[in-house]
Amino acid sequence: MIRTLLATTALATLIATGAYAQTATTPAPAETPAVQAPATSVQRADGSLVTNIIGESVYNGTADNAENIGKVSDVVFDKDGKAQSVIIGVGGFLGVGTKNVAFDYSKLQWAEKNGERWLVAPTTKEQLTAQAEFDAKPYAPAAAPAAPATAPASGTDTAQAPAAVPAEPVKRADGNLATNIVGQKVYNGTSDDAQNIGSVNDIVLGKDGKAESLVIGVGGFLGLGAKNVAYDFGKAQWAEKNGERWLVAQTTKEQLQAQADFDRKAYDPAPAKTASNDVTAPAPVAATPDATAPDQTQTAAIDKSALTEMPIGQIRGEDMKGTTVYGANDAKVGEIGDVVLTPDSKPDAVVIDVGGFLGIGAKEVAVGMNNLKFMTDKNGKKYLYTTFTKEQLEAQTAYNKSSYTQNRDKQRLIVQ
Repeated sequence: MIRTLLATTALATLIATGAYAQTATTPAPAETPAVQAPATSVQRADGSLVTNIIGESVYNGTADNAENIGKVSDVVFDKDGKAQSVIIGVGGFLGVGTKNVAFDYSKLQWAEKNGERWLVAPTTKEQLTAQAEFDAKPYAPAAAPAAPATAPASGTDTAQAPAAVPAEPVKRADGNLATNIVGQKVYNGTSDDAQNIGSVNDIVLGKDGKAESLVIGVGGFLGLGAKNVAYDFGKAQWAEKNGERWLVAQTTKEQLQAQADFDRKAYDPAPAKTASNDVTAPAPVAATPDATAPDQTQTAAIDKSALTEMPIGQIRGEDMKGTTVYGANDAKVGEIGDVVLTPDSKPDAVVIDVGGFLGIGAKEVAVGMNNLKFMTDKNGKKYLYTTFTKEQLEAQTAYNKSSYTQNRDKQRLIVQ
């Protein structure tokens, strides 16, 4: 049985709009060649990426005494594919005791603080903590009796023994969670010769919060030649295969590879000039004669002398998520997407999403907590510096949640 992407129990028609085509405006060349070419301006997109929201710290304002009240851990879509709320994790230490609550997506605001964009929610930590805990079970992937209780992100985990039948069945939600979609492998059908044609790396949201496209990472061997392309969100479907849930796109790997590479620069956060009541509204980019304005996606543009080393014992597990990670020669290699805990709830490793960086395809790499060096700026933004090279990350065994405990030594990379 095939179902649309957001449906959990029945068919639901979603949007059928594609991603905006991105174009860059190149300044006209001067008559006399300059020592340094002018920076290419980027046309901002009227929308946002889910990965630019999930992992973002949330503040209760922009005053000097503004507080970090939590971190976005998920985005909830309604049955029509529109972002309904964000899930904010509040309280706890190192991820233990954290409470997830829903907050109205439309009430979030981007605001400027010290030249950076802050995600602001007009509420307090106490008000969020007082809310009922968000129940993700109604959004959990429905599976056949022989399938695992929750569909693994990789789509290849071995089926486990079915859990005991609950006294009362869980009422399915008419929607879905972003984290149920991002990371899923994509297949071109459900026949016996169906192929894995890529993995979902992101979701493009329109200005109104509606999901428009999936960003699918395709191609390459060990990530070489991998590229990200946009695929119409409304055409993706869930299908059942051997008791598991497959994400199906009616296309081929060759057709996806032939598409233009998805340009996420137009969606990347940029400092806002004024507060906006639209979380997906892009920050305005003013023309500037300064061709050497730093690109905050590159470590070279960050003044390390202004950063402070942060003892790892002072960082909550939830707060590690979204941290930008750099490797050899200070090249950006990815972001922390998750934290692996030991049976006694202590951090054992951070899971770094390296897909799309350094030409490496979609891949998760677990890095042990040993010798990790977290840095923070005056606004609380965190950075993790390592010495890993592209070759090391390509050769490293990918993190697999279901087999990590048994293969910890192989799947856990250590900073020397």
